[in-house]
Amino acid sequence: MRLLKIKRGDVLLIVILVLLGSAWLLLRQVLESRESVDPATLRAEIKVDGDSYRSVPLGGGEETIEIHTEYGNNTLKVFNGGIQMIYADCPKKISMQMGFISRPGETIICVPNRVYVEIVRSGSLDRDETGVDAYIR
Repeated sequence: MRLLKIKRGDVLLIVILVLLGSAWLLLRQVLESRESVDPATLRAEIKVDGDSYRSVPLGGGEETIEIHTEYGNNTLKVFNGGIQMIYADCPKKISMQMGFISRPGETIICVPNRVYVEIVRSGSLDRDETGVDAYIR
């Protein structure tokens, strides 16, 4: 059996790709951390089994949201400009381990109970709300 030999050019290519990937991730992290987001412009979109359950503004005060469905029970807590799953009766409780979310695009998902929470900007419209998928010139 013959093993593949790694040449100096192969090692150099791997090192360059790893460095470029790391630089890209670091740059993305820095740019996202610099972006200031006003909690008053954000809301948490809560969906159960794919259907809209509730939209909660994050700029207000502290609030507890109880979700009781045929799939299970969950409790969300809105505070400090974000939201967190504080109770889930599903077996592994992974959604509770997702922690506190407060930036656009962050999500909490409880698969067994079919609960999906996403942070969105208040001014943005989803494709479903506008009915428009794309514009063509």
